[in-house]
Amino acid sequence: MLVPVNRIIRGFTLIELVIGIVLFSIVLTLVTTLVAPQARRSVDPILQIRAVELAQSVLREISARSFDENSDRINGVIRCNEDLNDDGEVDPPPIGDEAEKECTANLDLGNEAGESRATFDDVDDYDGLSQSGGDIENSLGDEIIVDGANLYEGFSVQVNVEYAGDFYDPGRDNENSKLITVTVTTPTGVDLVFSTYRSNF
Repeated sequence: MLVPVNRIIRGFTLIELVIGIVLFSIVLTLVTTLVAPQARRSVDPILQIRAVELAQSVLREISARSFDENSDRINGVIRCNEDLNDDGEVDPPPIGDEAEKECTANLDLGNEAGESRATFDDVDDYDGLSQSGGDIENSLGDEIIVDGANLYEGFSVQVNVEYAGDFYDPGRDNENSKLITVTVTTPTGVDLVFSTYRSNF
């Protein structure tokens, strides 16, 4: 077959190939720098959901406990700092009523000697609770295992309990409620803070 003289067959020159490769590498670099962080960030919502689940379970567990060590947990009708004889003061024994007891002092919040998480019986026993990774347990002291792996590997949880002060009575330093704060740290280092109030009832 004869090729007409006026029709010239051309390919790419070396300069055109080099320019094409450079442009392709620039585009590829831009795409990977935009896509790679998105792939890493796509895990964040899963970690945040796990953190929320962990915090909610800890908050529910704490809120189910008695308000204070000096509250009547058996009958659930006598509160600490309750003036049963209406004399205007809480008179613990030996001065006053056997049932009248003051709430735990702010500096004494925390668990009592010999208590563990499985035996915590009031809200402030959880003050200072700190667990991480494989140490994160449920209220029965069991690791949370799903498909043979710890569900909260890489997570950490810290609990702080303090009197809420003026939550119910602005401007006064009272002991009518406790602020429970749970901080969950995800494996990526993000701190998520959850809190609730537990009132004296």
